[in-house]
Amino acid sequence: MNTNCIVNSFENSIKIEKNHFRFSGAKADKSCLAGAIIGDIIGSSHELKGTRIKTTDFELFPETACFTDDTVMTIAVTKWLVNRNEVPSDTDGLVSVMQEYGIKYMEVGYGHSFKKWLKSEYPEPYNSLGNGSAMRVAAAGLIGHCLKECQLVARLTAEVSHNHPEGIKGAEAVASAIRMAKSHYSKETIKTYLESKYGYDLAKTVDEIRRDYEFDPTCPGSVPEAIICFLESNDVESAIRNAVSLGGDADTQACIAGAIAGAYYGNIPKSFMVKMTELVPADFIEVCDNFVQMNNTKLRNK
Repeated sequence: MNTNCIVNSFENSIKIEKNHFRFSGAKADKSCLAGAIIGDIIGSSHELKGTRIKTTDFELFPETACFTDDTVMTIAVTKWLVNRNEVPSDTDGLVSVMQEYGIKYMEVGYGHSFKKWLKSEYPEPYNSLGNGSAMRVAAAGLIGHCLKECQLVARLTAEVSHNHPEGIKGAEAVASAIRMAKSHYSKETIKTYLESKYGYDLAKTVDEIRRDYEFDPTCPGSVPEAIICFLESNDVESAIRNAVSLGGDADTQACIAGAIAGAYYGNIPKSFMVKMTELVPADFIEVCDNFVQMNNTKLRNK
C-alpha cells in the first residue's frame, strides 16, 4: 500500500499537542493493547445483569475478574497483523485466525450470532452493528502511518463479520481515536474529529450518561459513550472506571476506553500489568510483544 496518505483538509489543519508527559511509539503501542485487555478484565465482573453498577468506586480485580471475548478477539486481530507483517489492504488470513482463537476459547462470552460465525465452515458477514467490531480493533489503530491507513485496516477487521455501516463506523471511530491518541493530539481535537467524521455526539458528560444508561451491545449505543469515558479520564484507571460505572456493556466499553487511554497516556500501572500476566495465557502477551516489535522496527521504517 502507498504510505503517502492523502488526508482531508480538516486532518491537515489539526495540530499535534506537545506534551512531554505522554508517550508514543512502542510504549504507546504496548499500553494501548494492555489497556484493552485490562479494561476487559476489570469490566468482566460487571457485564451481566445483576452485576452492573453505577459508581466508579468498586474493586478492580475481584475473584470473578477474567478475560472475555473482547480480549480473545483483540489478540486474534493483533496476531493477524503480526502474521501479515505489513499494513494489509485485504482480509487474507483474518477469518482463519479469528476462528482459531475463537474456537480455542469458545466459552468466554460471545454473542449467539458470532458463535455461529466462528463455528461456520464458510463464515460470511451477517450485517451486525454489534460492538464486537469495535472491541477488537486496538492493534488496527496502532498500525500504519496515518489515519487513513488505520481506518482502512479497522474497516477490514470489521467487515468480515460486522459489515453493517454502523459496525464498520464503530471500528473506524475507535481506531481513529487510538491513532490520534498515540500521535499526541489533544482530547478536544480527537473529540472534534470524531464528531465531524462519524457524527457521534460526544457532548454529554459521564455523569449525564450514567443517570439513565442501560445495557446496549450495539456500536451506536455503546461506542460514543466509551469514547466519552476516555475523554473525561485522567489516566487509564479512571477511563476504565468511568466505563464500568455506566452500568452497560462493562467489559466491552472498558476495553475500548482502556485501549484509547493506553494509547493516549502511554503508561499502565505496574500492578495492572502484573495482574494481566496472571490472568491471561502467556501466548497472548507474546502476541502483543511481537506486534509492538514489528510495528516499531520494520513497519516504522517503511
